[in-house]
Amino acid sequence: MFLLLLLAPLLLFSTPICHFSPPPGWEFALPKNLSPHIQVGFIGKGSSDFRPSINLALEEVDVSLKEYVKSVKKIHLSQPNTTWRDLGKFKQIAGEGRLTEISSRSGLGEVKMLQAIFIKDHKAYILTAAVEKKDYPNFYPAILQSLQSLTLSSDLIAALPREELRQRFSHLYSSLTQEPEEDLENWKKTKWEELQKIVLEECPEMGGHWQFLALKEGYTKIYSQKLQ
Repeated sequence: MFLLLLLAPLLLFSTPICHFSPPPGWEFALPKNLSPHIQVGFIGKGSSDFRPSINLALEEVDVSLKEYVKSVKKIHLSQPNTTWRDLGKFKQIAGEGRLTEISSRSGLGEVKMLQAIFIKDHKAYILTAAVEKKDYPNFYPAILQSLQSLTLSSDLIAALPREELRQRFSHLYSSLTQEPEEDLENWKKTKWEELQKIVLEECPEMGGHWQFLALKEGYTKIYSQKLQ
């Protein structure tokens, strides 16, 4: 997690805050291995060297969801050994999107992808999960739940489900912008440990993506403090 925070400038934030819950146990994909359009990615463990994955991409658009899906279809069907299906309306926490399925064959074998597309305020949010065809039935329930978890929040704190946690985070984040009254390095260490404890131990239901964003925001506040 600390290494990823050092690499975090490669992961762009959006307004409003967009986050989702990857399948349990899946790990962050290193930013250097991701397309510039992808905000964040996670990888799991399959039955072979091919690792299942899920990623979130954002794109500015000036078309409707229906027109955007048509464009996506055209792109995928232009690829060799690829089939595409529109699976219909798809309910996500953020709102109603569209779910599609892509199947392709390559040197790595047969791969199936589920892609959930949601558009709001001229921005497309695209969640894409890929898994080897033979593992698809086993991963399908967890992937579907992950795609449904796409959430848009006014800020990270507003996404928290309990008022007690919202108040704790508000107080902690506020304290990170105040001038430390003690040794600066000790203050940074103490605040960073406090933040990690709350995020990782008390917010597991928020998922790895939200936890990463919460840690990054706090880390930035803590380590931007300088001696006066």
